[in-house]
Amino acid sequence: MSATTQRTLWEGKIPICFSIAEHEMAGTCSEVPPPLYRLVSRVSYLTLLNQEIIKHFSCCINAEKTEEIWYECNGKPLHWNYPTGVLFDIHCDAEKDLPWCITVHFQSFPKDKLLSCSCEDVVQANFLSTLKEADFLKHSGNIVTNMSKDQHMQLWHGLKTHNFELFWGMNKKFMDAHRGSTVFQSIPIRVYFENRVLQKRMSSENEETGELTLKKSLQLIDADEFDDTKLKNIKVVLQGISPPLQSNLQWLSENLSYPDNFLHVCVKKCS
Repeated sequence: MSATTQRTLWEGKIPICFSIAEHEMAGTCSEVPPPLYRLVSRVSYLTLLNQEIIKHFSCCINAEKTEEIWYECNGKPLHWNYPTGVLFDIHCDAEKDLPWCITVHFQSFPKDKLLSCSCEDVVQANFLSTLKEADFLKHSGNIVTNMSKDQHMQLWHGLKTHNFELFWGMNKKFMDAHRGSTVFQSIPIRVYFENRVLQKRMSSENEETGELTLKKSLQLIDADEFDDTKLKNIKVVLQGISPPLQSNLQWLSENLSYPDNFLHVCVKKCS
């Protein structure tokens, strides 16, 4: 991966308009507070904005009824454990949904749809757990196992503070090929399609598939949903762009993975 590509992805941002759910406002609040507009990093997590958002809407929060903060877009709760860019690619169209309008809730946390996230430590644990899973697929876990706790924290702090040099100074270790090879052992990939998350372990190259492309990987994950005919009527979005289906998956993993080292691929049916 080139330093230019790394930096370009790192600097990618989404303009977001945060508005409070009006029916949850305290009765003592006479006016709806103005929305909070922010340019939010695609590679970070919405929950890292919690404290700023709570402060902005504090005058209208009903303290007696306040629960865990959560976010919603067009009636759908947003999974805090997905990177912000993944959430946008799942729920929005970059050509017509900017700024991205998100409703902030302080009540009625949907426990049946979202994992609980009571503090920042939960976000950190989720990130490191996903990173460990990716490293297991790419290097049998050898990279993360040989890192110290301080090095784990350097990765997290770099992501949290949006410090490119701090994060990539450590993350570059995960971009090395698997021992004795020129590619990763397997490609960490998750596919988001029709409210489902699809995942399957697959080698970068093998005798059965030859070079593994984005198209082949989708068909290995679900041959029926992603057959040649249906692929003509879907749109694949990765890091906010639509790469050619013939793109080499190893190259995509090296160049378009999120900080958790997964390829997060959003698949949508064309309307």
